[in-house]
Amino acid sequence: MKEIEVVKGEDGQRLDKFIKRKLSYAPASFVYKMLRKKNITLNGKKADGSELLSPGDRVTFFLSDQTFDKFHLGREDASEEAGESGDETDRRAMEEMLAEGKKAGGIEVLYEDRDVLLVVKPAGILSQKAAPGDVSVNEWLLSHLLEKAEDPLALYRSFREFRPSVCNRLDRNTGGILICAASLTGSRVMTGLIRERKIRKFYRMVVVGEMEEGGRIEGWISKDYASNKVTFSTERIPDADFSRTIYKPLRKGNGLTLVEAELITGRSHQLRVQFAHLGFPIAGDPKYGDRERMRFLSDRFHIRRQLLYCCRLEFPPLEGDCSALSGRKTEAPLPALYTRVLKG
Repeated sequence: MKEIEVVKGEDGQRLDKFIKRKLSYAPASFVYKMLRKKNITLNGKKADGSELLSPGDRVTFFLSDQTFDKFHLGREDASEEAGESGDETDRRAMEEMLAEGKKAGGIEVLYEDRDVLLVVKPAGILSQKAAPGDVSVNEWLLSHLLEKAEDPLALYRSFREFRPSVCNRLDRNTGGILICAASLTGSRVMTGLIRERKIRKFYRMVVVGEMEEGGRIEGWISKDYASNKVTFSTERIPDADFSRTIYKPLRKGNGLTLVEAELITGRSHQLRVQFAHLGFPIAGDPKYGDRERMRFLSDRFHIRRQLLYCCRLEFPPLEGDCSALSGRKTEAPLPALYTRVLKG
């Protein structure tokens, strides 16, 4: 039997998610079976997993030490973890994690505390893996945290319960600011702010054509998953997502305009399809862009991807967890290419 008390930072989450973090190698079917059979209880009572946890709650696992350690550590010999072989196995896996993360180069840290990091993702790097062999900001994050840790092995083992990761996503070929959660508290707070659209997100882009004035564009976006392409309409589309963007031109030149846009909603390819609809496609966009201008930019400036960049995040007032980010405005310097193309 093992009893775990819920501490601050673990509260507010569902019981089943808490259990899955403690038994990260256990299949979901096993977790729910143990709940049904009262082999896992909450405060001494039967639970179904949907309960929200509070500090001081007690989760009891009526499992053998060998079973608990097997699903907690992911090894048949996990009960011998304190021995040399267990340590060596973890060290090798940790070194592999460090090496994998270093493959994602060029990532800059703008802000960091124990719960949250704000980093700049270069265009061309994935936010999250799309295939097992990919390297993304997630792998970089784990490596970065391990390199800074006083006890890297202990931190590596803690990843079995909570695995730090990015909270928002940018397309592979879109650069700019990403929010990363280093702790469960950071993940819970940032995910909530993103879901409730309380973090203001600003992008800068170079569009084809000379835009005279700003405005607002809104309408419905539907996605074709087979082609990974979206369509936009100002008329309602059944089962489509509503989208809204506010924008303004900043600078013009060479038949192009540097534009700043605030995403009020965050839909797939939102800015790319909206500005194409307006008649100002994003320069270098192979999916929604102007092909003739794409060839010109490719020949002249060697541009192979859309000039779209998440340049600024503005956080709302916060109290309690993550309050260090309260009212914070974080801006990433715009790559020089974005202004250079305007000069011709």
